[in-house]
Amino acid sequence: MHHILKNRLRPLAFLLTLLAAALPCSAQTRAGQAQTDRMYEPVPPPAARQITLGVLLFPGFEMLDAYGPMEMWGSLKHAPARFWGEKSDRVDIRLVTVAATKGAVPSNQGPRTVADFDYTDAPALDYLLVPGGIGAVPLVKDQATLAWLRTQAKNTSLVMSVCNGASLLAAAGILDGKAATTNKMAFKSSIAPGPKVRWVASARWVDSGNVATSSGVSAGMDMTVAVIARLYGQALSDWVAQITEYEPHRDPSWDPFAVKAGLVK
Repeated sequence: MHHILKNRLRPLAFLLTLLAAALPCSAQTRAGQAQTDRMYEPVPPPAARQITLGVLLFPGFEMLDAYGPMEMWGSLKHAPARFWGEKSDRVDIRLVTVAATKGAVPSNQGPRTVADFDYTDAPALDYLLVPGGIGAVPLVKDQATLAWLRTQAKNTSLVMSVCNGASLLAAAGILDGKAATTNKMAFKSSIAPGPKVRWVASARWVDSGNVATSSGVSAGMDMTVAVIARLYGQALSDWVAQITEYEPHRDPSWDPFAVKAGLVK
């Protein structure tokens, strides 16, 4: 009986030995896979340099104009190292908000956003984002705002606008001689402050290097994803689109809203 039991247990012992040998390898594989699959750094490592992006706020600004691009730019710090390339390429995007008067600024939709700074104490900016909205209409004649925008355009490496935020850049002379676009539903009124601008009637966004302008509201996110690709690489641009679960339009000439607005056939 003992001999029979021993023979029956022998295959089981052999199987257990194989499983024991495989477990460490399996654990290592899972650990390696987890590292490969890691898509988000909850605690970002130190960056090689910091980029300060200022967002202009004014009463009646369009929320998605501001917050869509802010979501994209503000998420970059959580990208794993493999999406940055070299360690020296990694940057920390510091988002700050600026208004004529610091404090709570009501959006066109109602909710207020706190402006961290005003025109007199805003920090030096690397990038500037100008949203649009109904509140931008009277600002095309506000000399304090236009003067501040001119100063920023001289000192920053990149100025971006969404929707009729381009009207403010045009009124300040920042778009003179450049190709630009703006909201299609109110295109004619939006381009009025910029007679020297080469307005593009059919474009989701226009990237002119140191100035990038987009069509209305949601187009600001497409512009942002494209600008990130140009400045920091396609891998990082694809990462931010995936992590925000956003499917961007990659073609800047895609613009069905220009057709709907009767600007083109």
